[in-house]
Amino acid sequence: MGLYERSVKTLIIIISAIAIGIVLKYAASVTLPLVISIFCFFILNPFVNKMEKIRFPRWLAICIAMVALVLVFILMILFVSFAINTLIVELPVYAARISMLIERLDGSLTDLLNLETDISFIESLSFNWQGVVLNVLTNFSGQVVNVFSYAFLVFIFVLFLLLERQSLIPKLKVAIPNHGWVRMAVMFERINRQISKYLTVKSLISISTGILFYLAAVATKLDFAFIIGVLAFIMNFIPTIGSIIVTITTILLAIIQYYPDYASVLYVAVLMGSIQIVLGNILDPRVQGNQLNLSPFVILVSLALWGYIWGIAGMFLAVPITSALQILCANVKELKPIAVLLSSGKQYRKQIELAEQKRRERYARERLVRQNKRHPQQPSEK
Repeated sequence: MGLYERSVKTLIIIISAIAIGIVLKYAASVTLPLVISIFCFFILNPFVNKMEKIRFPRWLAICIAMVALVLVFILMILFVSFAINTLIVELPVYAARISMLIERLDGSLTDLLNLETDISFIESLSFNWQGVVLNVLTNFSGQVVNVFSYAFLVFIFVLFLLLERQSLIPKLKVAIPNHGWVRMAVMFERINRQISKYLTVKSLISISTGILFYLAAVATKLDFAFIIGVLAFIMNFIPTIGSIIVTITTILLAIIQYYPDYASVLYVAVLMGSIQIVLGNILDPRVQGNQLNLSPFVILVSLALWGYIWGIAGMFLAVPITSALQILCANVKELKPIAVLLSSGKQYRKQIELAEQKRRERYARERLVRQNKRHPQQPSEK
């Protein structure tokens, strides 16, 4: 294939990717529930298979899986209701504390900048913190409402995916001739296995993070301990930035609650920061790297991209989608360079280092041979 053909094919791939992104964004009411249901299927399918292996009837195994899915949605609704009611009750108290902190900060900045006493530095910035908080809560509530509005579609999609999973291989055999279905089946099985392992490990780490954040909040007598623990569990599914957001939010809550007791604020910051460093920066990246083989930079880019397309839900789905795309590209000859760029590069770095080591050893042997030819050893005299 010549340079012109390769350039045309690359251009077509880029245009197709942009077009798919546009469709995914503007058809989110259909595409987002479909993608969520696919990943719910990846989570439930291994459990359904295990139940069938221990002689559960197929219909009963699927019913148990769907009941578990409904229970998860109900628990999410109950948690959101509890969190909103708690925040509504405590909002007047925290609003008064925030206003006091702003007044103290305004006075300190006024003295520091030598402004006149009748000039407010905060007001001169035209910063309306209440409007900002209201906008953030409104956007978040809108995202939550959208997720719940998709619940019925997700339920229907997951049900039919579980019902039709046994007919997938026969359909591939008919749809893809010349044994191409074998390759497709292997690729699908690899995606299923890798994403299931990732979600299982990620869930265990997220549960540990939520429990530790809850215990730390209880130990420091911080308000909203249960909400903090659940949010730490949920936000940990957003790689890198999720746990950081929860940690910063918790420290800000400690400042509002404990001011001017800086010792308690420092205690909260040390505890929460230690949990985030150990689980979020040490344990999680190692496990995630072993499971997914994705570049950290690619993960951050995927978070931004899928967050732009689908909002908060897209950020939760970013890593599994990128992992599936990497496996797909690795199994398509023309797209293998993309799979290489998406990977962490550890195996390729080891290959290059090994090849470089062999080259140096070969060069040393050749140099030794040349030296022996130039200066042959004289036989020793007896």
